[in-house]
Amino acid sequence: MARISGIDRMKIAIDARMLLPEMTGVGRYLLGLSRALSTLDEDCSFELWLQPELPREHPVWDLQGSGLKLHRLPAGPMDYRQQWVLPAEVRRRKPDVLHYPHFDLPLTVPGPVVATIHDLKYIARPEFFPNLSRIKSLLVKALMSFTVRRAQGVIAVSHSTRQDLVHYLSADPGKIAVIHEGVAEQFFRPPASGEMETWLRRLGLTRPFLLFVGERRPHKNIPGLLRAFQHFSTKSGGPHHLVIVGKSYGGYREPEKLVDELRLAEKVHFLEGVSDRELTYLYYGAQAFVSLSFYEGFGLPVLEAMACGVPVVAADTPAFREVVGDAGLLVEAGSPEQAAEALCQVVASGETCVDGTRDKRAVLVARGLRRARRFTWEACARQTMQVYREAVEAWQ
Repeated sequence: MARISGIDRMKIAIDARMLLPEMTGVGRYLLGLSRALSTLDEDCSFELWLQPELPREHPVWDLQGSGLKLHRLPAGPMDYRQQWVLPAEVRRRKPDVLHYPHFDLPLTVPGPVVATIHDLKYIARPEFFPNLSRIKSLLVKALMSFTVRRAQGVIAVSHSTRQDLVHYLSADPGKIAVIHEGVAEQFFRPPASGEMETWLRRLGLTRPFLLFVGERRPHKNIPGLLRAFQHFSTKSGGPHHLVIVGKSYGGYREPEKLVDELRLAEKVHFLEGVSDRELTYLYYGAQAFVSLSFYEGFGLPVLEAMACGVPVVAADTPAFREVVGDAGLLVEAGSPEQAAEALCQVVASGETCVDGTRDKRAVLVARGLRRARRFTWEACARQTMQVYREAVEAWQ
């Protein structure tokens, strides 16, 4: 790393309080990035600042001693106490740059800051958050605007998110770096088949099944997914089940209600608290991955599915177009019938046809594996290091 004026060894603090007991998209970003940063040949030291309630069995503790120092803060994420706890910690520990991976940067944090913005769902699609009052909605926008203005460097996880930052917040495009997330190597390694089958049987899961991974939030369009699954089951006449992995969201119960209304209770499975190892079992056990989300900032589960050799059907939204490219089938998020038709195409056999051509499933699996290999945490870490350098230089 090129030496920055006045700094012999750069000290980087990463606010990792968004690593929650049950992994979320932001948590996977923090874990993947931190693990990759620890392997870079850089003259730096890294500290991860964690929430106080993180259990010892969380995978982040495996990084202890890998070049990363783990340190608990006395305030959790989205905690009002962070307004004084985080600035005090920066003054006490004196990092050369603070990486803040969320939109609510405390107002008095000193020194250079790099912020990661994952999406603008609360601003771009407020109709999916009816419990977010007008006052809270304005507060979210004000906090994100401040964070983007205050930070010396802003990382957007996709070009789609960058465009939203410029469109909705009039952010300076010159200081926004688009850095894609990566796929952990574990997803490219098939698990032992006996181990996977034992775990699936223990949960009562029956193959073949389709898979969705993500929190059950309104913008994820789980009702549309359920209707698409119903259409698919009718069209294909097959014995497929649908597995939905991710925690429920507040008092939002529409997915569960619709399962009962459509009489799908015996075929739809909601899973929470799934570990990374178990998630790998589900990807490799699935016959197809499907997400009909109305809005995404990136779409990491789509990439993970492709890395596991699972064909993907995804909503034709800007972020998914950017991530999936031609390696999956893109459909209208609001058309369950179109999604069902696409699913019928990808669950077909992957054998070579009599005329020598390959069917859609086999082609998509091959394309997906190639495309997933383009998204690495090492590349994410190296590009992020460059943003750290530029942020420190801009502060000086």
